[in-house]
Amino acid sequence: MDKRASAGLGAGVLLLVGLLAGCGGDGDDKDGDGGSSADGGAFAEQSYEDIKSQALEAMRDLDSLHVNFEVTAQEQAFTTDLSMSAAGPCEGTVSVGAATAELLKTEDGAWYKPNADYLASQYPDQTEQAIKFVDDAWVTDPEEAVVGGNCDLEGFVDSISDDEDESDTKVAGVEELDGEQVVKLTYTNSAGEGAAYVLVDGEHYIVRVETSGDQEGAADFSAFNEEVAPETPAEDEIVDLADFKG
Repeated sequence: MDKRASAGLGAGVLLLVGLLAGCGGDGDDKDGDGGSSADGGAFAEQSYEDIKSQALEAMRDLDSLHVNFEVTAQEQAFTTDLSMSAAGPCEGTVSVGAATAELLKTEDGAWYKPNADYLASQYPDQTEQAIKFVDDAWVTDPEEAVVGGNCDLEGFVDSISDDEDESDTKVAGVEELDGEQVVKLTYTNSAGEGAAYVLVDGEHYIVRVETSGDQEGAADFSAFNEEVAPETPAEDEIVDLADFKG
């Protein structure tokens, strides 16, 4: 694979890491004051640290999930709409600005399907030739230079629990989100202000994270432990950029 094609889209995950890292630091609100626990039961009455700890434990035990996020940083938009699994299979779309790629990973390998803007960013002097070469095919990614960083469930969950300095941590109360009761945790870190929403009932998954400041945006998590089973593309639907001569 041409190494130029591995650049660019990995930044989407890096921005997501930055968005979520605030959930994992040491909070100041040990008593959980600052919000109402009405209708949230005993779970919502716990401290910020206790709620966060249970939420992170639930996320670490996941076999799969769906991530949908959009973040703007330094006037650049980063988006992801992706299903990933601990076993490896993964499918979805990532974008940095107008550059977009569909991602696909099965037990047989990894591939991505770049759009014209992505190919233009990688082959500025050979854009038309690259677009013609790829057409609507899947580009093989044997080293997972593009797919790997975006489809790493374990690494993604680890990023949520990365320690980061926090202040003004609070259990801000119980709300309803998509028909489910959630506890809202708020915090401030070096990137700005953030909020995480944790399910009250059942497994205490984080279902949404919001951030403002240097990074503006939100991430939604769903389809917890649902099967991710994309199909391997046919051989005549695959190209290798190592064969691209320009």
